[in-house]
Amino acid sequence: MAGWIALAVAMALVGMAAAAPGVVLVAVLTLGYASLTAVWTRYGTARLEYGRRLSTPRAVAGDDVGLDVTIWNRKALPLPWVTGEDRVPERLTVREREEMPRDEGWAGSLLLRNDWALGWYERVVRHFHLDGVRRGSYQFGPARLGIRDVVGRLAREEGVAGQDSLLVAPAMAPLHHPDRASSPLGERRTRHSLTVDPALYAGVRPFQPGDSLRLVHWRATARIGSPVSRRLEPARGRAAILVVDVQTVDGRYWLTWDEDAFETLCVVAASVARRLLDDGSSVGIAAANFAGSPQRFAWLPPRASLAQLPRLGEVLARIGPVPSAPLGTLLGWLTTHAPTGSQLLLVSTRDPSPFLATLRRAARSGFGVELIAAGPNAAQHARSARLARVPAQAAAVEPSWEMPRAVALAG
Repeated sequence: MAGWIALAVAMALVGMAAAAPGVVLVAVLTLGYASLTAVWTRYGTARLEYGRRLSTPRAVAGDDVGLDVTIWNRKALPLPWVTGEDRVPERLTVREREEMPRDEGWAGSLLLRNDWALGWYERVVRHFHLDGVRRGSYQFGPARLGIRDVVGRLAREEGVAGQDSLLVAPAMAPLHHPDRASSPLGERRTRHSLTVDPALYAGVRPFQPGDSLRLVHWRATARIGSPVSRRLEPARGRAAILVVDVQTVDGRYWLTWDEDAFETLCVVAASVARRLLDDGSSVGIAAANFAGSPQRFAWLPPRASLAQLPRLGEVLARIGPVPSAPLGTLLGWLTTHAPTGSQLLLVSTRDPSPFLATLRRAARSGFGVELIAAGPNAAQHARSARLARVPAQAAAVEPSWEMPRAVALAG
């Protein structure tokens, strides 16, 4: 910038010596341009705030999510040209930007570019929309801000720290089963049981001879004036653990996968989980995938609360189709970490022949096992499992995983 100022001074001296007012005018304009550019270079990004805000940090596949981009010039210096580049995952579609350039320095990201002309203390908010988001875990940012002068030359550039995340759970659909008296696990439904679950409190009732003193609700007894006992819900049965087989291609070619099969797998798993929770079951999930963490397996212990459903959706949003270990290793790990007697509900799109022996060993160890086969060959895979004396059902997403209306189970 010192060169521009020296040039302007030299032009002014030459113009005055030659009595050429035009040269002096050009020198004055050059000096003004150089001075303003020097000011924008030094103070342009000072007290300039950039922010992004998602309308929700969690969504379901197919939802539309709002994205607001805010720029705020919190100083008295006007900025004639501010540019911003924010990283957006390439799997998302921005309604207002049909085409966006790819970020060459950041794989899997596109650049959301914006330009502003900001006055002093001016704040501008631009609203964007992410249409029909797909299942997955997404990161937005970091961003870069640039200050340009009046002729478009970059005067200063600065990075903006901070990222935002969006978790998109798979869509869910009602389960249709030809045998309405059966649960998705193949167990008979019951509303009565010889045992009760102490965690399922259902109110109070008058004290009856034979009730344990541990069941007496002493506070309610003191308030009512007559002894009352706690009423508990009947036990619902064993805990169910959804084991998601993330590998969709047979063999050891782990770096290739069938995307349609994997998305179908996630829709089936989410739909079965919701049905089990609605029935009062305790549900957990496991998958041989890093799922954005250093742990080898994605693991969520079973719980019976309806608050478990968004946690299950978060796990299904984070997992990917590249396994971190063979399925047999995961099943062996579960037999030592899952609650004793749990029901291992394997959801897979592959031929079950390689891991049927592992399932039978888990059954001999006291675990319940069942296969839910998905994908184009689901009926054939379920039949193979039943021939090997492993309970199995075939699941079909209707009409497709992009717009699931129902998940049909066939025994």
